[in-house]
Amino acid sequence: MKPEQSFRRILFLNPPSGLYRRDDRCQSRVEDQTVRIVFPPIDLARLAAIARRAGAEARIGDYPALGASWDRYRADLAEFRPDAVAFSVTTATVGSDIEAARIARAVDPAIRTVALGQHFEDAGETLLRSEPALDLALHGEVEENFERLVRGESPANWAAVLYRNPESGEIVRRPGPAIVEDLDSLPFPARDLLDNSLYRSPETGNPLTTIQANRGCPARCVFCPAGRLSDYRLRLRSPVRILEEIRQCVEAFGLREFLFNGDTFTMNKRWLLELCAAISDSGLGIRWGCNSRVDTMDRERAEALRRAGCWVVAFGVESGDQEMLDRMKKGTRLEQAERAVEACKAAGLATHAFFVIGLPWETKETLDRTMALARRLDTDFFDINIAYPLPGTEFYEIARREGLIERLKETHGKTGEGASLPDGSYARAAVRTHTLSADYLTRWRRNALLRLYARPRYVARTLRRAARTGTVRNYLRAAATRVRGLLSS
Repeated sequence: MKPEQSFRRILFLNPPSGLYRRDDRCQSRVEDQTVRIVFPPIDLARLAAIARRAGAEARIGDYPALGASWDRYRADLAEFRPDAVAFSVTTATVGSDIEAARIARAVDPAIRTVALGQHFEDAGETLLRSEPALDLALHGEVEENFERLVRGESPANWAAVLYRNPESGEIVRRPGPAIVEDLDSLPFPARDLLDNSLYRSPETGNPLTTIQANRGCPARCVFCPAGRLSDYRLRLRSPVRILEEIRQCVEAFGLREFLFNGDTFTMNKRWLLELCAAISDSGLGIRWGCNSRVDTMDRERAEALRRAGCWVVAFGVESGDQEMLDRMKKGTRLEQAERAVEACKAAGLATHAFFVIGLPWETKETLDRTMALARRLDTDFFDINIAYPLPGTEFYEIARREGLIERLKETHGKTGEGASLPDGSYARAAVRTHTLSADYLTRWRRNALLRLYARPRYVARTLRRAARTGTVRNYLRAAATRVRGLLSS
């Protein structure tokens, strides 16, 4: 790679290695979630806008969403003739994702190849060393580094980059984090490069997009990389700038359904109320959902969300056992979860509870308490994820140090990294606890979700809501998919 060369044409892609949520915080298979949504690759669209700002031409290939194969990628390379490709990587798919670099080099040996993803924060040296087709990897908040790269600057003094020295061939790591201080300085994602009809709400069937209203998380949960990647700091976009992006989505692309996907969307109360008031006053008539922590929700916030068009709030409840919450460093209390869900229900908002099981201290008793809390909260949607030890997280270090990893990948593609990563997913445990096997955790998750979603009172309530909104067919289709997936897991 020659860092002094600027890029003229760049192809951004999600490789055809399966439908995954490819944000750094959540790298799960779409099919592992009970609410299955294929989100648009907004991170790639934002980088495409940055590439354009730097004078390059850009295209985006979301091959999993298209249902396309590597052959489609080869055809796009031959037709577009990019001088660089930038592709998203997850830890679970890195062995196959790297094929994007190999194919690009086979089509044109001069193409520069750039990998993007949290995986490279604490891993990847061996990958670059054994894969001459891969030039460079960026992790963290990559926008400013990517713009420098497009302009032809050398990565020698950047943060959060892993690259091959073009003169010596040495693999160089520059540690992170990479932080964008002024989020308003980022351009709107290049949604004109996406087929927005591919990304739809499973409830209404309408096109849906995501907006990142803030970044960063001060929490230090042992299973999550979000805090470390953001230096544990919350940064906010201005409500004015967010509203401008919403208006563009509505007027230019006909998009009226949104997910605000910040890790801590409701944390700053003053900012949240200002944003909700701006959306309410805009008259744009949008429908949206958001994520929240249980310790950042109250009746005033919930009512403001509802007035602004929010219909569902998702909470990372994680566990029904307080000791488990403390050990995972969640920083919340069980009673906060109950109050937060109740505040949302009182305001007329739907609720979605996420739980994480399978951390080293999990027992049958703590699982029972989690199930009891899930029933007590009685949210409209549930997801139970089995903790996966992403490299760079404290959970990964604990699992490796204590010998808790039961399944390792037999191969890591052809990368030379061998059986170095846990072989599992958010639905299939790779790691045992001190008292429970990986197989037990996998079975417990499946059975727990079936019990939660099959409760007669829950089914009746869901069908009544679907009837009111005219979405019965969509709910029945989603339910059938959910049951088939759980029974086959």
